[in-house]
Formats: sequence, C-alpha cells, structure tokens
Amino acid sequence: MTRLFNLESYIDWCQYARVFEHSGTYKSLLDKYAEHRYLAAPIINPHCSSQLAINPSTPDYLSMGTELSQGEKQRLFIIGDTLDLMTLSTSDLLKPRDGYLYSSAYHYWNHYTEIHQQRITKPLVFIDLDNFDISTLILINPIQPENIPYRIRIPVLNPKKRISFNNGYNCREIYNRICNEISRILLDPDQFPELLSNTETVNHLSDYLKKINIFKIIQPYVNHKSVDLIIEIYHHSQIFYKKITLSLSDIASIVCQQINFEELNHLANQNPEYQFILASQYNIFFSEINTRLPNFLCLQPSCQEFARIWTQKNNLNFPLFAIYLDEIEFAVAIDNQQEWIKLSNEKDAISYEGKLTTLIGSIPSRNQDFVRIPRGRSSASLPIKLNGRDYCINDVPQNYQIQIENYQETEEIRVQIQFNLQPGSFPELQVRDLEGRYRINTSLINRQEKYYSYIPPEEITKNRHNRSLSQIERLKNRTDFPDFLDDLNSIDLELNRIISNGYTENNYKSLTASIERAYGKINVNVKPDLLTFINVSSSDINVTKLTVQLQNAKLSRIVDIVDNRLNSNLPLNKTQKDLINESYLLIGKLYQFSQYISPDKLFSKLELQLKNIDRIRNRKLHNEYLQCLARIAINERFQQQYFSLFDSQYNLEKIQYLWGYGRILLWYYNFNTSASFLEYQEHFTRILNYLLKKSHEKFNYQYKQNAFLSLIYLLTFCAHNSSFCRQGSDEFILAQKVIQHFHNDKIILNTVSEEKPLNQYFEELIAGRSTANEFTDLLQG
Repeated sequence: MTRLFNLESYIDWCQYARVFEHSGTYKSLLDKYAEHRYLAAPIINPHCSSQLAINPSTPDYLSMGTELSQGEKQRLFIIGDTLDLMTLSTSDLLKPRDGYLYSSAYHYWNHYTEIHQQRITKPLVFIDLDNFDISTLILINPIQPENIPYRIRIPVLNPKKRISFNNGYNCREIYNRICNEISRILLDPDQFPELLSNTETVNHLSDYLKKINIFKIIQPYVNHKSVDLIIEIYHHSQIFYKKITLSLSDIASIVCQQINFEELNHLANQNPEYQFILASQYNIFFSEINTRLPNFLCLQPSCQEFARIWTQKNNLNFPLFAIYLDEIEFAVAIDNQQEWIKLSNEKDAISYEGKLTTLIGSIPSRNQDFVRIPRGRSSASLPIKLNGRDYCINDVPQNYQIQIENYQETEEIRVQIQFNLQPGSFPELQVRDLEGRYRINTSLINRQEKYYSYIPPEEITKNRHNRSLSQIERLKNRTDFPDFLDDLNSIDLELNRIISNGYTENNYKSLTASIERAYGKINVNVKPDLLTFINVSSSDINVTKLTVQLQNAKLSRIVDIVDNRLNSNLPLNKTQKDLINESYLLIGKLYQFSQYISPDKLFSKLELQLKNIDRIRNRKLHNEYLQCLARIAINERFQQQYFSLFDSQYNLEKIQYLWGYGRILLWYYNFNTSASFLEYQEHFTRILNYLLKKSHEKFNYQYKQNAFLSLIYLLTFCAHNSSFCRQGSDEFILAQKVIQHFHNDKIILNTVSEEKPLNQYFEELIAGRSTANEFTDLLQG
C-alpha cells in the first residue's frame, strides 16, 4: 500500500506533533512515527453514559497520513510548489522508495470534477490556508498531452511564473488564533469564571483542539446547529475532562473574523488574468466563506477524489503533474574566463512525472558537454545559479563541490554533469568521469562571499549593457512597434500643419492627441519603460528604424513650441498646458533616442524654466519637467546642468528632483573615471542632514525612496575616493545616525525588492556587508 503524507499542512503537523509529543520537523516526525498507530481521542459522544463501562469492541486505531491503493512507492509526499528540482536532488528529503506530488497538483486532482465543472479557461492559482506558508504562489496550466490517448488534463506547474503574496498573511498565526478563540468560547465565563483569564489553561485547551484536529472532527456535523465535545482542561497542574456543547455558528464566526478576506480579494483583483482557488479545512463553512470571496473558487472539503484518481493513475499510467524545468547553471573557469554550464536543453522545457529525462550540462559558447579538471587537481568548486539567481540554502549562496576519489594526479579528467529526472522518484544530480576511471563524490558547500561597501562601477556598466540587450530583445517582440513609428510620422504631419496654418486651438489639440498616442506605445505597464537603457549605437534593425524615423520627423520642433510657450510670459490655457505636459512625457520616454530631437533648449536657463513653470502653479508640470530632464541627461553637459539644481530642489519633498538625481547615476553617469564634476560628498551630507530634520514618519514616502536610492548610488564614488564615507569619517558617522533614525521604518521600493527595505540595503552598504547578490536588486531601481 502507498500512504499519502501532506508535508505542507501545518494543521496536520500540529495534530501529529501533539499526538506523539514530538518537537522536531514534520519530516523527522514522519521518519520516526509514520508506522506507529494511535487511538482516537473520545471527542464526540452524543450518548454519554452516566458511569464508566468497558468497551467490548476492538478499539479503532488510526494511522498518520491517508492510505491509498497499491502503488510503486511506499510513501507519497505532498511537497510545496516552490520546492525546486535542484533542492529535491541535493537534499535528503526523499528516500528511494518515496514519491512526491506538488501541493497544487494534489488539490487539482482531489477536486478534479469540482474544478472542471466550472469550465475555467484561465491559469489556476491554488491557495491553501492550511499550509505552513503561502508567501509565494505558482501558476498551474492544465493541458491535454498529445501522447495520452484518453481525455484527461494534466496540471503543469510553472515555477518561473510566481506571484508574491507576503502582506503579512501568516496561515500559522491564523490557525493558532482560531484555536485560541474557540478555547475562550469553550471556557464559558458562567461555568469557568476563573479559567478564562488563565493563559496557561487557554493555551493548553488550544493545543488540545489542535491535537484532535478540531475542524476534521466537526466536519461531519457541519450542518447541525451544535456538536458535543469532551474537552481537556488544565488547572492547578491537573487535567480535567468536561462535556461541552459547541455552537457551530460561533466557530464559523471566529473563522471569518480571523481570515483576512480583504487581502485575498485584493490579490485576485490585482491579478484578474488568473483563477484563484481556495483550499482549506475552513471551507466546511462554505456559504460563509464563498460569499466573501466573489472572485475565488472555494473548494468543498467533503469532495475528496484523490484516492480514486490514484487508482486510475496506477491502472492507466498517466502523469499526475508536469513542470517547467528550472534553468540550472554552473560556473567554470576556462582560459581564465568564466563560462556557464547550462543544464537546460531547451527554453521552457516541460518534464512529465514518470518520463525519464536526462539533462546534460553543456557550454554553449564552446559547443561542449563536458568540463576538464586540470592535471593535479582532485576537486572543483562550481558556483550555482537557479533561474538566473544564485542558488541559496538559508539565504547563503552555494557552490557545487566535486571531489575525485583516489586521484593519481597525473592526468587530466573530463567530467560530465547530468541531471536525471527519474520516473516516480526524486531527481538526481550527478557527475561522472567520461572515461569511467574514478568515482566522483559531490556536495553543496557555502560559497565564501565577498562583501562590499558600495556598488562597484563595473557592475553598473555591466548592468547597463545587459539591460540594453534585453530591452532590444523586448523591442523586437512588440507587435505595435510599427504603429509607434507611424505615430511619429503623424506628429510630423501635425507639426507641418501648425507651421502652415499657425498656432490654433484645434492644431494644438490634434498635435497633443498624436503625441499622446505615441507616448502610450512606449509607456508600458511592465517596467522598465520600453526604451530605457537601449544603447542607440546598437546595429539592431529596430534601433536603426527608430533613429531614422526620429530624424525624419524633426521632433525638435516640439521642443521649440514648448520653449516658446513657456517663455512668452503670456497666460497659458488648458490646451497649451496639456501640450507641454504630453511633450515632456514623450520626450523623456525616448531616453537615449532624445539626442535626435535637439533637447538642448530644455536644459538652457534651467532656473528660469522652473520659474516659468512655477508661474503656472502646476506641480505636476514641474515634476514632469524634472523627470524628462533626468531621462534625457545622456551626456556630461546635461548631467552637470541637472545637478546644478541640487541646492534649490533636493529638499522639496513633493518634487521629483531626487528621483531624477538617483536615476541619472543609475542610467548614465560615468563612474569608470576618477574625475568627477559632481560635488558628491557635499550632496551626500546634505541629503543625510535633511533626513534628520524630523521624525521618519513625517517625510513624504516617495521622497524617502528617492533619497535612500540616491545615497546608495552616491556610495559608488568610494571606488575612486577611499576617504569618502570611510569608517569613522564625518559622512560615515552621519550615515549611521540616519540609519538609526529610520530604524523602525520600512522603505520599500517594489522595483528593487518587495520585501527588503531600501534603508536596510543602505545600512548593509555602510557596514560593509553587502554582497554581490544585492547588486542585482539595487540596479533595478
């Protein structure tokens, strides 16, 4: 027989840990007690005897997990959707006689009929409130595989498409609070006036409810008004038992009070392209929960199909899941150059459970599927990446250690890295000697991290280059790019019409509409903007087309119109203000391509330009102007002019000056030279001093984001000035004061990280304990 264990269920773990009085992990509990049986507690007894009596029948023993029909594996473990294949292959989570099934795939099959009756066409996202953690959710796409002769849709997990759900939604806390609140109801103040205020008694009863798995116990009676329980009461170091009548409407009320439906609904509203599905024992109160989650499919706990599906699977031999393969890479040094061994044989490859798949590591640049270990070396340590990020265990980056047994040290060894996805079992990562002479042992070891107190200039340069390549690739995939070129042509026609017919209200409106259409094509919801980082010197055909079109359209005439209107000292009507605003938006979003529209006039007499804009009393226009300048400050002269505004603008909290200040450093400033026209030390100090002017919560939130991001990028000047912000310096001491001042603040910038605050990144840099792994985040700002 195969026995099913849900490693993801916090509720199950609470029950078994208390039954067997085990304080270790869920897996260690199963390894020790999975074969043990236990007696069910005498919980519900509607016909209690008034006296003790011997039960003549054989007691009903219970076993951990769920018994299934015969299968190849002794134990089948439900594991988390985010548990990647790399971790499965290198951990001791599973034994040879064990199988595994992802949590979402389990819920999919356990409620197969219920789900498919809905005829859902969107990708599925399962949320199980019984789980330990739901901070990261995975997409599921049911598909009909071509190689299966009968009609059945297999769930395909896509771990590369993740949804972060970390707004303090802690399933463990919710369950603990629910059990605590039920305990307080059971300790009726009329019956137990002294015990309700006794924390030890309440906690003991709460643990007892977890031990008996209260929701599983009351499920058969959920349509009744009440249920009789025998509860365990701890008082004065003694345990007493008492029969209590529990109102199920009271339990339903507690559950609905503790579940944060607002956050769940917000998640669904933010992601309307997915169908969210709620699984939980709490769903026994189906009508109460279902009405509060209009965009969810709430699963009925009474519908349990997995045992039937398992029998069919064994008879018909179909896979219970498929998964998009992670991209696994190992770094090796060849001819003093770092090369990456890729284990993915194709992009977006899918692996089906039960199908043997072997991935062989290859070095694409050399068309080579092996690695040479030089003569005289018996080991190698290879950094690992998973889906483009360092592979970490407990947040520590890992290296893959290769050790050759009984090496003679007289010959070169060629080794091949293989990743085997085995039918019905856990993945296996192995290294083999191609000549078959040596046994090779492997293990994961913590990588010795190098720590930094600033982002090195070469990292900023590399980031610009890499992101330019990715943005050009993204431009190729935009089907509306030809429409954008046509929009530029329309702007040219409108400008010609203005020159021919003069400045009229209708001409202004038509030009504004054309500019707005063009701007809409490159101002996309997915960040960064479509043209950010693109190097205009690229030979890519789309870059060349855009360059030619901008030159032909002579968009510098837009700059002339804006300049004339602002400097005329005449009142501006709404149509003229709209034109100026849309012009700033479009010009700015051209980024490096703005050089083809002669932007010099926008930088001339900056103080006067700002005064003319402020005369209109339009803060939005003020901000759009500053953001436009930052986006097109592509050369040193423009950057000098922007930075010259620092004294008058840096402490205006609702003005976007510091937004542009930090982005110029990120996008354009040349950190690779020791010569600097920027008074970075003075600016660094003045921002710090201003941040100490008042309590942290009284600052404008966006200002804090931009201030800390600017401070982080300014630290890169340490690369050429070792005295700048060195330990014990005036800047260092001031920075520590600011760190302490904002210690209780959490300044999140989502483009950098949805979890880690900017002030924490800054603190780590100042302390000299930032890692290269952090740069990837910070350079997204």
